[in-house]
Amino acid sequence: MNCINNKKTKWFIVKFKHPNMQNKLLIKEMNRILLLLLLFSFHYICLKGQNALFIPPLDTGYWNGNVRTFDLNMQDDSTEFISGIYTQTAGYNGSFLGPTLYIKKHDSVVLNVTNGMDEVTTTHWHGLHVPAIMDGGPMIKIMPGNTWVASFKMMNQASTFWYHPHHKPTFWQDSDGTGGQIFRGLAGMLIVEDENTDSLSLPCTYGIDEIPLIIQDRSFGINGEFLEFINPLFIGRPGDTILVNGTLNAELQTHAQMIRLRILNASNTRTYYFGFDDNRSFMQIGSDGGLLEQPISLDRLRLSPAERAEIVVDFSSDQGQIINLMSYAGELRNILLVYAPALLDKLDTTNYKIMSFNVGAPTSSPVTSISQNLNTITLYNELDADTSRTFVLDNGPPMTINGVSMDMAVINEIIPLGNLEVWTINNSSGTSHPFHIHGEPFQVLARSDGPVPENEKGWKDVVLVPLTWPPGNDGWVKIIKPFNDFADSTYVFMYHCHILEHEDAGMMGSYIVVDSSSSPLSLTKKTNTPYFSIFPNPATNIIRFSFLDKISDDYIIEIKNHLGQVAKQSTKELSLDVSELSTGIYFISVQSNNFTITKKLIIH
Repeated sequence: MNCINNKKTKWFIVKFKHPNMQNKLLIKEMNRILLLLLLFSFHYICLKGQNALFIPPLDTGYWNGNVRTFDLNMQDDSTEFISGIYTQTAGYNGSFLGPTLYIKKHDSVVLNVTNGMDEVTTTHWHGLHVPAIMDGGPMIKIMPGNTWVASFKMMNQASTFWYHPHHKPTFWQDSDGTGGQIFRGLAGMLIVEDENTDSLSLPCTYGIDEIPLIIQDRSFGINGEFLEFINPLFIGRPGDTILVNGTLNAELQTHAQMIRLRILNASNTRTYYFGFDDNRSFMQIGSDGGLLEQPISLDRLRLSPAERAEIVVDFSSDQGQIINLMSYAGELRNILLVYAPALLDKLDTTNYKIMSFNVGAPTSSPVTSISQNLNTITLYNELDADTSRTFVLDNGPPMTINGVSMDMAVINEIIPLGNLEVWTINNSSGTSHPFHIHGEPFQVLARSDGPVPENEKGWKDVVLVPLTWPPGNDGWVKIIKPFNDFADSTYVFMYHCHILEHEDAGMMGSYIVVDSSSSPLSLTKKTNTPYFSIFPNPATNIIRFSFLDKISDDYIIEIKNHLGQVAKQSTKELSLDVSELSTGIYFISVQSNNFTITKKLIIH
């Protein structure tokens, strides 16, 4: 992963000895100019060199009985992106990014995730259909030195997913937030296969004709450090340099045959408009949550942050050629404006190279044609929906959904188990927002910017919601999503913008799925249910309770941990000492013969 091959470049500042102030000022100015020249040289050299694309190791886990088991260690480290220069980074089981995890549908899975860092974190299985308690959202914290054990049965069909932190910081720019931790390198790809893909004709030899591409943008300082906030007008960490699998100026030595690319946009903020430099067509075969029904021929592919796509490109006639994968952002701005003009940077307005493919001889048994019937997708009918909801995204400040910023102590939506729901996501801001919903995948019904493209008619978990442009003309997307299982009145799923700093800044909410036949949580507000508040929340020692109305019933207040175990209990007391409780998420329930109220409590 070296930007400079077989060369050693020394960075230095010229120092002279002169007695008078005029010369000192001259030296200061010369050094400033030299720094600028060296910074320019740094980027020029990086842009000129080609480096072999790093392929993350494939981790199939190990079998512990009949359970496919993985061990992941989150660690701070440093990475040599540029020869002789080390950048402070973080990764899973390595210095930057993580291994590609391989799981089969129906597998019983255990993932032991150890936090080897000096800060709180989480790990979220992005796109997986798992119980809320195993989803790895911001409530499921992993304290420094601790190991979180996630266990579930793989329910997803074959597709490309990923894993990454999902920690809510105190302030959006903090390095321990989702944006800061992913920016340092904490992310990895996760591949699911099933009986359907086993039967298809598709390139499937990992690292040979099936290539993972984790696309990110970063900016480097003169000492090789990541520069986080290069656009002071923008809430985000955009970059000016592309990394593919952590490789600068990546080049893949590939083969003159059909090559399958699993593309993940793991950038904090950047949307890409992929295509090849000779404008060749390629076949998209999969989206976020599964294979499409048939291959779709494209010459451009838009992916916003967290979206994935599987494509097959045919290099059969290109032996001896170099083909470049591009982002045609200069074209995209005329089709869909991702940000308001004042926020656009060079990588939003120009066409630029992502990486190169140096095409060599084919392998001994290449795939020469791909299956034309890939999947069967039953489309939902909007008329069958049980209810509809509207979510309004606003940049503020503060950033909000439906007028409120993310509050870890609030459940924003309560959804009955078994519901099929239509959600309309309205965007009243000057930024297009990639909207992600945890849990089961959804389908896109309609868009404000035109018909739903064919490649968005499969299973999705992220959808790009167009910005308001021109002002007063809100963008929107309508989706339909099932909530078929994993009822849990305690643990929440999230929905949020996947521009990472936007979710860190508050553009995020939570929902629970409840079984109305057994859950103590009411789906509709009852007049005899009192309003109950906790202060302070988060808390460190004494918490106090208050009711809006006088309560004549006898009641019990219980504080339960994430396992449902009672940690504290009181009757008719209006305060409790929680100083002896460990930090984390707890749940307070107030129970009487006539009502039950449950709220979240955070102990710092």
